[in-house]
Amino acid sequence: MISSIPKVVLVGSSLVIAGSHFTPGSVLNFFVATSGGPDNEGPFTPAGQTPSQLTVNVPAGTTLGQGFVDVQVVNTDTGFLASNLAPALLQGFTAAGIPSLTAINGKGLAATSSDPSFATNNVETVVTQGSVVVLGGTGFDAVNGVAVDLFCACTGGKVGPFFLNPGDPGLSAGAISFTLPATGSNSPPTGPGSLVVINKGADGKFSRSSNAVSVPIGEKIAVTSVTQADGTITVNGTGFSTLTVINFFNRQGSKLVNLGGFGAGGAARIALTVAGPNKFTFSKPAGSVPGASYVQALNPPFVPFTSSGNDPGGAFTLK
Repeated sequence: MISSIPKVVLVGSSLVIAGSHFTPGSVLNFFVATSGGPDNEGPFTPAGQTPSQLTVNVPAGTTLGQGFVDVQVVNTDTGFLASNLAPALLQGFTAAGIPSLTAINGKGLAATSSDPSFATNNVETVVTQGSVVVLGGTGFDAVNGVAVDLFCACTGGKVGPFFLNPGDPGLSAGAISFTLPATGSNSPPTGPGSLVVINKGADGKFSRSSNAVSVPIGEKIAVTSVTQADGTITVNGTGFSTLTVINFFNRQGSKLVNLGGFGAGGAARIALTVAGPNKFTFSKPAGSVPGASYVQALNPPFVPFTSSGNDPGGAFTLK
């Protein structure tokens, strides 16, 4: 059983795990949250071991993913008995040349970043096109330079890289600032975004990447009104994207039924036609009944800050 691990695990450094019933055959599963789901970077063999403590070296080549990890001890010599999962933030060890991204425009990681229910680093602020973006953290390569990628709902899946070279006034070991283009191929669309810093390194290979940190681009998502014309429902608001998903709550007798969300295989149950960041439409859902209804819009990474929440504009009467 694992009783405690550090709140932040550093890739490229050692990890001390406290617990009980560890054996000479204990190994560590290392489940890193990524955009494609959890990825087991282990198993890692402890460098030091007692029945109540394991010391594990986390290889520098381990991906930081979305900055969240669940660790698990497995006793391979006692029938592969597995411990409980222990969650932590996942960041890079500066001495190993691995950067960590911990703040955007002065806002630190949200509490949900270390919550296993969400398992993704995010900040509760909005980055706007045409503005200066300030990234805070540790281990940025001011000696050789860095690149910044911004993943978004755009052609190719990202914009950038945005390069900052040694001597650039926007680059230091603890901060990066650059202007996010307002137009052109490197200007991201409004909607979800995720930033990653990559250190160039002395070898020039850009092989050390930070944790990915999610942040809304352009506007915070909100629903201001919902209207219906025959079988088509129109939603007005802000921050909509081709990656937006909706919850559709419909009063059916004494129950409130959600006909939206995700279905089998992770596909959205209700297909949206997005006209732009301020409007989308969809067809009246199958199985809905006339009466009180509510639309809630959500963008990745589907944390409270990227949801329209209980905006009053989401309420309407379905015909």
